[in-house]
Amino acid sequence: MQSFIATICFLLIVAAPASTQTQGISTALLDTFIHYASICMATYDGDLCLSPGGLTKVTDITNSETDVHGWILRDDAAQEIVVAFRGTESVQNYESDMNYTLADFDTMPSCTNCQVHGGYYLLWESVVDDVQSLLESQTSQYPDYGVVITGHSLGGSLAALAAAQFSSTYENMTVYTMGEPRTGNAAFASYIDTHFQTNSSETTRFFRCTHANDGVPNLPPLDLGYVHHGLEYWNTDPTGTNTSYICGAETTECCGGQNGTGINAAHLVYWGKPLVIGGQCL
Repeated sequence: MQSFIATICFLLIVAAPASTQTQGISTALLDTFIHYASICMATYDGDLCLSPGGLTKVTDITNSETDVHGWILRDDAAQEIVVAFRGTESVQNYESDMNYTLADFDTMPSCTNCQVHGGYYLLWESVVDDVQSLLESQTSQYPDYGVVITGHSLGGSLAALAAAQFSSTYENMTVYTMGEPRTGNAAFASYIDTHFQTNSSETTRFFRCTHANDGVPNLPPLDLGYVHHGLEYWNTDPTGTNTSYICGAETTECCGGQNGTGINAAHLVYWGKPLVIGGQCL
């Protein structure tokens, strides 16, 4: 019965008419996207990046067995604790990318009927306890600070899983993902949309960013039961307020209609910030 209900929800979402594209975002929001894109792209530089986005690096998130990497950062000026996840960098990560089998979201039983990307769930399961402990340590020391979760590519999906996992714990949480693949089924997308108020650009606390014809957000395919959560913030080139658009979750008006395939050039640059490996971290 549960799988039947999930299928019906999926069909209703896919059958729904695409949302109207809205052009333009504020300068303040653009600056925020650029800031978090610089952090996301710097995660690939690992230990070579001492102060991502000018923030204090508190500690690493790492599991060598599953090759999950990221950071806990602190932004004292903005009063935020930032969790940043790295995307695909190894053969091991790529194998996780290709594990499209939907898995029950067992670490989050209150997410009813939620199924998520099988490869990413295994990665999340390997670090969930560590991330929770590290977050609790920082938020107990800085109780007035908000929580921001961000990540690029595979890291974007890990950010989405973390956001769902901790949505009931941290009310003051905002999420920014760059080039996030589809992370789960219709029930998972609905959970994100409900808890992060993505029905409106005025209320949303989850900003799913895409770029040009990036092919990664087109994966895994819809016909495997995956659905994007909203809203989508699509940036074309050159990066600017008027070259940015707001779209619904599954629409062909933005990135999904550009016929991008897999990891292409557009996937490696977000909000004007290129992926950094072995270079200078800014």
